[in-house]
Amino acid sequence: MGMRRAAGAVLLIALLCVALFIDIDRKDIDSRPLVWKGQSGEGEYALQAGGEWYISANALQQAYGVDVHIVDEGNELQLFPTTRPESQWDYQPVFYEGQVITLMYHNVQKNPDNVTFISPEQFEEQLQAIMSSGFHFISMDEYIDYMVNGAPVPANAVLLTFDDGYESFYTEVYPVLRKYHLTATNFVIVGTIDNPKQTKHKKLSWAQMREMKEHGMSFYSHTYNSHAYRPVNERGYLRPMLTWKMYLKKEDRNETEEEYEERIRRDLAKAEKVLKKELGNTNSLLAFPFGAYNSKVLAICRELDIPITFTVRPGINGRNNSNGFRINAGNQQIATPKLIEQMRNRGAHTKVARVKPSRIITWNGAELVLSVPPLVKNGKWYIALKDLQHHFRLSYEMRDADRSIELFPGQYSDKGIEYTATRKLY
Repeated sequence: MGMRRAAGAVLLIALLCVALFIDIDRKDIDSRPLVWKGQSGEGEYALQAGGEWYISANALQQAYGVDVHIVDEGNELQLFPTTRPESQWDYQPVFYEGQVITLMYHNVQKNPDNVTFISPEQFEEQLQAIMSSGFHFISMDEYIDYMVNGAPVPANAVLLTFDDGYESFYTEVYPVLRKYHLTATNFVIVGTIDNPKQTKHKKLSWAQMREMKEHGMSFYSHTYNSHAYRPVNERGYLRPMLTWKMYLKKEDRNETEEEYEERIRRDLAKAEKVLKKELGNTNSLLAFPFGAYNSKVLAICRELDIPITFTVRPGINGRNNSNGFRINAGNQQIATPKLIEQMRNRGAHTKVARVKPSRIITWNGAELVLSVPPLVKNGKWYIALKDLQHHFRLSYEMRDADRSIELFPGQYSDKGIEYTATRKLY
């Protein structure tokens, strides 16, 4: 029975595919002439099939100055921007809306001595790829406003965070961020700041943080002194000290519940007090060391008025994710294209399962995720109007008087664009 059902499903898919290609090749597909700049489009027509209107790549080339190439034996359409005056595409892909992806880094250093550290060159390469792929960076202040006050964020919003307060944030990262007018947040282990015992990887100073804060960087808690593994039993079993009752060797016992909670409360409160004193912080945030937390820690955070926390689990953050996800971008083994793919997939490491299309369209090398498959008729490629609107905010008008479709090169609809906050360029 199972085999017959499977065979039936395969037959149904095959019939649907045949029907699709029959629709494409039918001579009675509805069409309308295209018009732009007040003139007809040199014999270019829009096609209607299956209730969708499609525009040919040739028309896009003529109206918008887009470079068009068909490769891979006719199975891939490549679109590229040009410097021609008429090339006025406004590429606006929407991978997600009303949500924020948070990236996590640690140390950025020349000739990294650990796989979890990256070079300044790799970091800058990532920033360039993120910006050219249609993502929009936001500041921590904007993220707080979004989480606490319900303020809007742009589509494909990205937040940059660093952990541990390495001095390389000042010497290597800060200049790159200034170059691109970007900001980032560093979650510092407060007890290590200006601490001469920190010798292996030097940490930030309060003076450096004050300077960077003047240019939009922000600094929050990674605990005061709880970024460590400590024994939790007599055998020396190590666990994160923020989430486990420590073993008190001299007394041959573990902390009581009350002692554990008071230790956590005292540590987190001290970190907040020092940050407010040294930097004038008015908001309280916490990134959990090693991403470790439990219900008691979350309750203490609420008690101390720390409304936003971060883990190290990958994912995407909505307003209900007060304990936020973060995608690790600070590893030498993470190739930039793979990072971009993970971001496009809302934090998932692999693409969302979908049937691989037989024909694909790319813009400037990146595959467009289309809601409707493209049509190919007599060797010409056609793209659904709604996908052109979605990705490029293409503006058009259906003119019933002469049954034409008018395109407006260089003019874009503001439909669906809610984010209007102005940002200071640091």
